[in-house]
Amino acid sequence: MNARSRRVPLSEAASSMRRKILKAASAGTLLSGLSSLAPRASAQQKTLNIASYGGSYNDALRKAWLDPFERETGIKVNLGVNASLSLAKLQTMNPNGAEWDIVDLTATEYSIAQGQNVLVPLDPKLVDTSRMLPDYVASHGFCYALYIWGMAWDRRKIPDASAPRSWVEFWDTKRYPGKRSLLAVNNDGASMEAALLADGVPESKLYPLDVQRAFRSFDKLGRENIVWANGNQEPVQRLTSGECSLAGMYVGRAIMANRAGAQIGFSLTQSNVGMDYLGVIRNARNKPEAFALLNYIATHPERAAEFTAITSYPVPIKGLASLLPPNAADVKAVLLDDPMVRAKVHFKDTKWWVDNLPQVAAAFKQWQLI
Repeated sequence: MNARSRRVPLSEAASSMRRKILKAASAGTLLSGLSSLAPRASAQQKTLNIASYGGSYNDALRKAWLDPFERETGIKVNLGVNASLSLAKLQTMNPNGAEWDIVDLTATEYSIAQGQNVLVPLDPKLVDTSRMLPDYVASHGFCYALYIWGMAWDRRKIPDASAPRSWVEFWDTKRYPGKRSLLAVNNDGASMEAALLADGVPESKLYPLDVQRAFRSFDKLGRENIVWANGNQEPVQRLTSGECSLAGMYVGRAIMANRAGAQIGFSLTQSNVGMDYLGVIRNARNKPEAFALLNYIATHPERAAEFTAITSYPVPIKGLASLLPPNAADVKAVLLDDPMVRAKVHFKDTKWWVDNLPQVAAAFKQWQLI
């Protein structure tokens, strides 16, 4: 029996496999090592836990990235919900191992988490971000989704031609009686901006935010007319159930809901643009696998295009528009590289929110109790 055909003892094979994986990792090719070298039975023993937003958003993450990643690597991925409430948990996480390995954070939360040493720095040997737009790659993570938050309505009650085209009109309870769903101020200040715009503040003068004026604007709308949403899917549920006729919500949620048969109209006028970041938690139990997933997301532009086509949330990769399928017309209409779209929206002042988010969130909770 020659050397090529002889059976290798199990211990020798395992040792050889370990040397190959270590060599791949040292060369910066951890993902390929995990997918092509590691035995699938071993990979299946690893499970990544990600804090995300739930609902149709998690479905899109699974279809575009997570299911293909699982098939190619054998690494299971669990998705949590209510990432918007995760920063406080991260700040008091178990020193023996965090509940999550990867967390989905807004730009403000990312900056706070990075400053508080909650996240592990990105290792360029493990995560190749060369296909991403450089402005969206940071030291401890990267922006993987841009999103637009603005006015939406139930078309069964409010035809598009009669819908509000400004937050001043959105606040008009005589013209539009009934309840509105607005995003609670815990990790994001979109509703605070809307309140100030409704009170007549120009977009160019929003910052620094006049917090007390925003609360007075909420009072003018009427507490009984506001249903506060703590999750990003809640406004969809409020509109489709008929509980609310108007909502402040993410455009991508409206598009996904309409594809499933909902009748939600929306406007980009006076909308704000935010960003979602992915980062690996310092106390994560599965750091190598977490970096492998981040590398997969950063290096598969066709997957990024699918995620964008599903959600309308652009992934900041090079050449995105050319990768979108022809049937994604509803998505192309909201891409931020379109000058007509950019003329309708504004970007939140992330620096201001980094400096003020905890105080504003606490003031909001106090205002709710008054």
